[in-house]
Amino acid sequence: MIRVVVLGSGTSQGVPIIGCTCHTCMSTNPKDKRLRASVYIETQGKKILIDTSIDFRQQLLRANVTDLDAILYTHHHVDHIFGLDDLRQINQRHKKFVDVYGNPPTLDEIKLTFRYALDETLIKYMAVPLMHFNYLENKEFEAHGVKIMPIEVMHGKIKIFGYRIGKFAYITDASFIPDAEMEKLHGLDVLILNSLRHSPHPTHFSLKEATDIALKLKPKQTYFTHITHDLNNDETNATLPENIQLAYDGLEFTIE
Repeated sequence: MIRVVVLGSGTSQGVPIIGCTCHTCMSTNPKDKRLRASVYIETQGKKILIDTSIDFRQQLLRANVTDLDAILYTHHHVDHIFGLDDLRQINQRHKKFVDVYGNPPTLDEIKLTFRYALDETLIKYMAVPLMHFNYLENKEFEAHGVKIMPIEVMHGKIKIFGYRIGKFAYITDASFIPDAEMEKLHGLDVLILNSLRHSPHPTHFSLKEATDIALKLKPKQTYFTHITHDLNNDETNATLPENIQLAYDGLEFTIE
């Protein structure tokens, strides 16, 4: 069984956006309040996080997540990695390093951004996030016994990873999915896919583009994530099929 919790469903600015008074930003619907994109997964007794968003601390507190075995990184952009420092609380509480996984450009950028975390003296005193870096190729691997398939997609001009675990897949920040990678996404129960806004964007799928992909892949259920304030939850869902809907912070489901 796979348990999935959507920790954040928002784009890089989150929703509401600072200073904005649009319909969605002023909404009282909690589903229109979006932290930066991340999901938490439990399967085979292991606790797996995808991306340490800027809101990492708040998200883990809200979801009552107190331990992690592995972190899967999609890419190195700020909204997907900048919460990493709060990994220290997991390290200190459980007296352990946490395995982190990603493609070489992503992990190399994380090492640069968090270069203080590689200081041997600070590591000795557990004063920095403690990580074991695991460089991935675009092929199936195991993280603590859990089989995981990377899905290599394009985010504008850079190659990033989505991930498939069993009949669940998570892809964010994509603007193109090659045919060979689309083949890896058949037979899903649940797909979480990025859908930024109504209008086209050079590095993210629009609502129509994401919907077209969901209709082509035909998972039992699709949820859209990495959503800006352009997409009001209730109004957007009313235009979509019941098996294609916007994700929201706190959404939880299980897959057998």
